[in-house]
Amino acid sequence: MAGIAVIVGATIASETFFTTKVYLAFLVAFLVCGAGNVINDYFDFEIDKINNPSRPLPSGKISLRVAHLYALGLFMFSVALCIFINKYALLLAAFNSFLLYLYAWKIKKSGSIEKNFTVSYLVASPFLFGGVAVGNASVTLLLALLAGLANTGREIIKDIEDLEGDKKIIKTLPMEIGVEKSAVLASTFILAAVLISPLPYVFGILSVNYLMAVALADAIFVYAALKLKSKKAQEAQKLIKLGMFFGLVAFLAGSL
Repeated sequence: MAGIAVIVGATIASETFFTTKVYLAFLVAFLVCGAGNVINDYFDFEIDKINNPSRPLPSGKISLRVAHLYALGLFMFSVALCIFINKYALLLAAFNSFLLYLYAWKIKKSGSIEKNFTVSYLVASPFLFGGVAVGNASVTLLLALLAGLANTGREIIKDIEDLEGDKKIIKTLPMEIGVEKSAVLASTFILAAVLISPLPYVFGILSVNYLMAVALADAIFVYAALKLKSKKAQEAQKLIKLGMFFGLVAFLAGSL
């Protein structure tokens, strides 16, 4: 999905995206995400021994040392590939790699809203990376913001949904401010994304096709906010995921 978001960002930022640099950017996003997943498993080893003992690390199929080296190797290889894209892509890939490592090591365990913001930035940044790859990152900033707002709402909802299980591991936002306030905050992020969703068309970044397609995503987001008000966190979280998919379709439609 990160690789697809890079393609979408590159398509919107440039009339021609079938270039070697864009293919490399797709590969970089794919590999950085792979490294992020590995390092996440590395730092979750003790938790997975209890919750997911059949996974590669707790089951002993791969050693912790090998997994750590593998993750570092993927991060470094991904950043090195950016030499063939441009210096800005290299800087962004290096920053995201560092942030993914830091998230798995420290940020995730803090459990507070910093965790939600970090994940949302990482979800949104492939759109920006696609723009960087074709030398027109400014065009994709608004798209990244839209994706980031919607995903922040979803991350908070996931914390509400996982409240009981998380109590044994970390202190998340719903534990700090309560479920009701967290639900209001999540809805605020979601509805903020809906309110500013017409801006890519208003600023001439995307065509009228986007405006028609994003209406469906917006309707799903609003419905999700209503579900959240009814204290149906699981349904709301799934709806936002669906809305984000249709948002991605809207970005593509608007680039045509």
